[in-house]
Amino acid sequence: MSSNNPVRSDSVAMPSAPSRLLELPNEVLQDIACYLPNDRDVFHLSQSCKEMWNKVFGSDSSVWRYLFGKHYDIVPGKNSGELKIEYQIRAIVLGATIRFKEKEDDRQFLWMEVMQTMLEESLQLTIVPGSTQKTLQRIQEKLEKVDFLSEFQKEPSSKLFYGLQLVRMFRRIMDWTFTDIHTQSLSAFALDPTITDHCRRTDYDIKQVYAYGEKLGKAYIDHKKLDLVKLLNLRNFWQRHLLNTSEFTFQESFSALPAEMKPKTRKELPIEESKLSSSWLGYYSCMHPISDLQDNERQSCADLETHGDGVEIMTLDLATSEEFWPKQCSKIMPLAKGRNIKRTYFDGKQRAYSGAHEAGNHVFGFTEEIAVSHGGFEGWMRICFIIAEADEDDEEKHSPLVMDGPGWIHGYEAVIIPGGRLMLGRWLDMKETGARGPFIFWDV
Repeated sequence: MSSNNPVRSDSVAMPSAPSRLLELPNEVLQDIACYLPNDRDVFHLSQSCKEMWNKVFGSDSSVWRYLFGKHYDIVPGKNSGELKIEYQIRAIVLGATIRFKEKEDDRQFLWMEVMQTMLEESLQLTIVPGSTQKTLQRIQEKLEKVDFLSEFQKEPSSKLFYGLQLVRMFRRIMDWTFTDIHTQSLSAFALDPTITDHCRRTDYDIKQVYAYGEKLGKAYIDHKKLDLVKLLNLRNFWQRHLLNTSEFTFQESFSALPAEMKPKTRKELPIEESKLSSSWLGYYSCMHPISDLQDNERQSCADLETHGDGVEIMTLDLATSEEFWPKQCSKIMPLAKGRNIKRTYFDGKQRAYSGAHEAGNHVFGFTEEIAVSHGGFEGWMRICFIIAEADEDDEEKHSPLVMDGPGWIHGYEAVIIPGGRLMLGRWLDMKETGARGPFIFWDV
């Protein structure tokens, strides 16, 4: 054998690059995998060989926690195996193009289920001031790319319809959190017409918004059959009138509010969501006469003609109290039936936003936790309360005497949306029940 032409035997062959890579500790291999720029590269690495898969991509691998955390907020208590499954499902389902058509299919239901899971997670997480809420941003990004056909929305014929309506409602509520999606901060925000869907008058039924012709004596908010479409109608009405400059009703007043006084999507701590907030801000809308709804031209008396001095924003200051709900109130807004209803009573004061030092009108009422999930979501709450005109000569009049007073008395019934910061519902005149309309309050 010539020394100038050596022959290398198999016994001394140099190890290949993949085999040398596999000699590294599993933790190091997993760290390397975390530096891969996208899911496609992760997939290619996982397919290189069986040993690589076992070392790097098992259910207990830290890679899945890292990948999940890059795109979503991690709910406490989730192990790597659970995050692996959820990450892979979201990558497949949300990576595909989705379009809601009149004909339903399994892909639409699967997409809805994934979005529902993400919405539930976003309500469970603790909000850290100044931090980025990744899950909310992913929800926003995916919803912006979905084509919700209006023809399909107007045919309430299936479970998918109601699920779609619920997601759209939460989408609009969450739109309130995105003043600028690039600011990376959700601690304070305002409604921004440039990033929300334009809401048209045809997107809601104005007669349903005002509960026009509806009979009294049963709960407006039903624990067992919560009407999500009705809530969406209310939400769309306020979306229109708070944001659209062509409606000379509430938009100017709302836009003048400081950012910190505008709605937020949910409370900072999930454990606080079941507790009634002590301070609220909001509006109610009225029509006089209510028969004007028939022609569908005017939708509120809060316009320049009848409220030339401006629309007054309402405040509520509440605290827990002893049990009190008069029979007169129960005839119109009855207590929910059932032994296990969790009910909390409260009282307080209602004032004008600009009148913080006023004595205020009397407020008393209750909340009921809705134990049944609706649209797959838990955490709904029913709230009923009375606002009664204060007697200037007796500011501290006890609430039982309020119902016998000579002034006006208005009853409010609403649902508090999961997250605990927004209530939507109907008010009515407890003496002249034909006078009624929608209202909205948010926690401040």
